[in-house]
Amino acid sequence: MDNRLTTKEFLRVFDYICSHGDKMDNQYKLGEIQASHDYDSYTCWLTFKDVTVTLMFHSSLKIEYGETSNYADFIGQCLSLAASKSYSD
Repeated sequence: MDNRLTTKEFLRVFDYICSHGDKMDNQYKLGEIQASHDYDSYTCWLTFKDVTVTLMFHSSLKIEYGETSNYADFIGQCLSLAASKSYSD
């Protein structure tokens, strides 16, 4: 697992996508990253290609992916989003 992004930073990315992304059905999409949550928001997901980050209650984090290159692209996009000036909105 890449340790450049913590659970808190993934939650910030999740919040940014929900705030600034396009809502489609029960999920939000910004670029190629999608954000969704269950009915009570105790579990949230970020998805990108074959990458799924599950953010659970009590700051638990689970990352699943098939291709290492897809995971690297996902982390790059999250880091880029975190570095952008608009991230602090």
